Amino acid sequence: MREIVDRYVEAWERNDVEAFTSMLAEEASVAMPPLASWYRGREAIARWARDWPLSGAWRWRALSTSACAQPALGFYAWSEPDRAFRPFALNVLSLEGERVSDVTAFIARAPRASSAEAYQRYPQEAPEPALVEAFFGRFGLPGQLD
Repeated sequence: MREIVDRYVEAWERNDVEAFTSMLAEEASVAMPPLASWYRGREAIARWARDWPLSGAWRWRALSTSACAQPALGFYAWSEPDRAFRPFALNVLSLEGERVSDVTAFIARAPRASSAEAYQRYPQEAPEPALVEAFFGRFGLPGQLD
């Protein structure tokens, strides 16, 4: 399991859509509470990843933890003004053999962005302190990475 999680993190930190999606089960799903966004199937997830989180517009770092006996990752997005990686989402992974079958990413941002355009730069929006505590602090993850 550790090897699968390590490869998952490496793919995200390199913005490598092909490596990421090759790890997914054919009918994998990605959900991002509290957002209504939900994707099902390797192709739909690949399009979403290519257009948004793994487009190269953002830099990611992740720390491993676990949630409900499942592998989980605290994902941090680079903030140029802060010169640090700020908490973005706690991703809980469900595995099906050696494939990731489901990802639930608990986003540490306000569910309603400051504007419609803000969703295009959602990782750059300020983290919600209560959500950071709920999704990162509760699992012993730091409030930022330098």
